[in-house]
Amino acid sequence: MKRAALLSLSCLCLLVSCARSPASGQEPTREAVSLQSAYTDDPYVRECIDLFLFDGQSLPDATPLHTLSWEVTSGQAELHDNIITKTAEAAEYEPISLRVTYGEEQIEFSDLTLCDPQVGYVIVYFTSEGPDQEQLKLAYTYNCEYWFKINMDRGILKPSIGTGRLRDPSLVRRKEGGFTLLATQGYDTDSIYAFDTMNLAEYTNERVLKLNASSDNSMSETQAWAPEAIYNHELGQYVILFSSPNDGGSFYSLTEDFEKVSYPAPLLEPGYPTIDLTLTRTSNGWVGLLKDEREPMEAYSRILRANGLCIGDLTVEAKPVFPRQQMEGPMIMKSLEKEGWYIFTDDYTRSSYKGFYTKDITSGTLEELDDTDLMIPLEQPSHGYALPVTWKELERIWEVYPEP
Repeated sequence: MKRAALLSLSCLCLLVSCARSPASGQEPTREAVSLQSAYTDDPYVRECIDLFLFDGQSLPDATPLHTLSWEVTSGQAELHDNIITKTAEAAEYEPISLRVTYGEEQIEFSDLTLCDPQVGYVIVYFTSEGPDQEQLKLAYTYNCEYWFKINMDRGILKPSIGTGRLRDPSLVRRKEGGFTLLATQGYDTDSIYAFDTMNLAEYTNERVLKLNASSDNSMSETQAWAPEAIYNHELGQYVILFSSPNDGGSFYSLTEDFEKVSYPAPLLEPGYPTIDLTLTRTSNGWVGLLKDEREPMEAYSRILRANGLCIGDLTVEAKPVFPRQQMEGPMIMKSLEKEGWYIFTDDYTRSSYKGFYTKDITSGTLEELDDTDLMIPLEQPSHGYALPVTWKELERIWEVYPEP
């Protein structure tokens, strides 16, 4: 009898030890700072460039309010006709500082990195069905229209903690080097996945970050969908965007290291539920694309656009950017070959991506691309994200997953 009891206890302990870690991360310890700029002269100047620039990239020459004049103040870089380039002595990731002058004001950006030239995009995505469902998958493209598989469209990363369900992945470059992968953790959880990588092919430091939380019980603590991160120079922190339809819209949390995060604050609250916000910079400010999550989905479920000089000043347009319904997970790629932008949405009733093109992502209409003009050889891809990359960064992926 005692042996049977001990055996049962041993089996129970084994089951407990083999169970996944909790799906909820550590409780935030601070409130989020407002993203509405305190500067009234020209707040977009402070957000008009990313933390990472690419060799040969044109710097913005104006905002809606001012003409901009740039100069290199440190680092192996030069400016010619507002195009920033590396010198022969520059490192692959060259630390640089830039000073911008507008009117009688100046701002110093002292924490920038100048990368090699951008050659394309690495696309992170997942699939909802199949033997490697809800795992990280990779693809790449040089021109946005023709995509190529990495690892033969098979999963390269499956979570070992939390819910085990990796969805809606995105990537962000880290100030100290490397990248962090963020992803939704299933559907009904307050936390997201985070992983670190140096080569975009191998991922470590798996963890969950609690985003949907509140110190005053104002949040549902049930959803943290489609996370995406952007560095904010003014705050010296990363802004993590996420959606929670149960809470009415899009929110943000702040972090310095993707280990500890702030409580969330509202970012977009148009008066009805929205999800899947993704942002990009333009010469006129920020543009966001997101999904109208109202029901019935046959009447809504369209892609909306938001505009604002600063991330904290975004306003959602009432009219969808395209009349097609039942689309979500918008992904933005600026064309490398011509003026304009490509937008890909998760056409989830067809289990495929739908492509669009526009010369003016700020206010222009979208041209629907014919499926025959695109090459996307992926099996039932869902909600992706495109990261600009260099040739050496692609080569590091191929060292782990060789081209067939």
